[in-house]
Amino acid sequence: MRTKTTWTILVMAALALTTAACFRTYGYHRYPGTPRFAPNHYGAIALLRHEPNRGHVRLGEVWIRPEPWMDRYEVEGILREKTARLGGDALVIVADRYLRGTAAHRFWRNPRRVAGRQIVGIAIRYTR
Repeated sequence: MRTKTTWTILVMAALALTTAACFRTYGYHRYPGTPRFAPNHYGAIALLRHEPNRGHVRLGEVWIRPEPWMDRYEVEGILREKTARLGGDALVIVADRYLRGTAAHRFWRNPRRVAGRQIVGIAIRYTR
């Protein structure tokens, strides 16, 4: 009986660790049916706040949930890298929001509320 309980606890712990390891703080999603392009150099990717007037094709979404210790250049680099993988020329930032409801537990004080940040953009490719 004791072996069965130990085995169950080990399986549950392994499942919890596997689930936590799969959590990604950034990524991209290609829209179905969009044309595929070769990856670009990430240094040439433009980050835009508004949709450009030039003709373009929407390739997919790029998102990131930056950690508090990440600086601006690291976040921009990740956004550019994921846009380049989609083959885009620019990324239009459509959402830069703070998610409420998470709590940070501190051992020496009461828990405090922390807002997590999420940035979402649409990767575009200019039609030349």
